[in-house]
Amino acid sequence: MQTPTPTRPPRRRPLTPDTVLGLVLVVLSAVFLAATFGLSAEAAAWPRGVLLALAALGAAIAVRGRRAPARPAPPAGDADPSRAPGAAPSAEPGTDADAVAAAAEARDPEGAGDGDWRPAVLRRPAAALGIIVAYVALLEVIGFLAATGLYLLAHLWFNGVRDWRVFAGVAVGVVAFIHFLFAYELSVPLPAGMLFE
Repeated sequence: MQTPTPTRPPRRRPLTPDTVLGLVLVVLSAVFLAATFGLSAEAAAWPRGVLLALAALGAAIAVRGRRAPARPAPPAGDADPSRAPGAAPSAEPGTDADAVAAAAEARDPEGAGDGDWRPAVLRRPAAALGIIVAYVALLEVIGFLAATGLYLLAHLWFNGVRDWRVFAGVAVGVVAFIHFLFAYELSVPLPAGMLFE
C-alpha cells in the first residue's frame, strides 16, 4: 500500500509594486470618498465620480499586478539577467542607476509586475508622489489656482519638458480654464489660501 506524498501548498508570490500602488489608490479613494459625505449632493457629485473612477483604476492596477507572471530572480550579484553566462556585468558599481533602470525598461517596457523594488526603479514614482504631496501641502497656503500652476510646472519639468512656451501655455491655460469653469460656470469658490485671503 502506497502512502500519498504530502503536497506543499503553493508558494505565495511576493507583492509587486503595481499591486501595492493599486491598493494604495483604492484606500486613498475610499478615505476621500468618505469625506465627500459631508458635502451637499450637488457639490459632491464630481468628486465622488472622480474618486470612484480612481478606485476602479486602482483595483484594475492591483489585479494586473497580481496576475502578472512571476519572474525568476537573477543570480546573486548579477545586475543584468539577460546577459550571457560568464560575461562581465553590464552595470559596474558606480554606474548611473537611471541608466540601469533605462536598460531594464528597454528589455521590459510594460514592467509586467516583476516585483522589482530597487531604488533605481522606484525613484521616478517616488519623485512623482513627492510632487503631489507638495501640491496638496501648498493648497492651503497659496490657494488652489497658484498651487495648481506650480504643480503643473513641476510635473512638466519632471517629465522632461524644457520649453518655456509649453510651460506658459499649459500652466496658464489649465489654470484659466479651471478658474473660468468653477468661478463663472459652476459658481463654486476655489480655496484662496492663507496668503491670499
